[in-house]
Amino acid sequence: MSQLAPPAPPVFSPYAPLYTDDLSRTIGALQHLQVLLVGRPDATLADVSQLVSAMQQEFGSSESLEQVIQALVGRHLAKQVARRSRPALPPAQEVTS
Repeated sequence: MSQLAPPAPPVFSPYAPLYTDDLSRTIGALQHLQVLLVGRPDATLADVSQLVSAMQQEFGSSESLEQVIQALVGRHLAKQVARRSRPALPPAQEVTS
């Protein structure tokens, strides 16, 4: 019987934020939401609530965050593949008069 190698320890980026407690994690989550809502100046908790409500309508309120993330990643990858599989446009011709 073969021996399985022990799992490698996780690799952490020196640039990643370090959330050491609940308050730090909450601040970090709110900062990520603020970035997500960058198109809305002075985003509020109501904006966050609307975002979450829209996600609940689309995926269901009991869907796990992991499943929602995976579905969104799948959509994102599908768009990238579709964009890359389109034929390239010919270079623009220079107009001379």
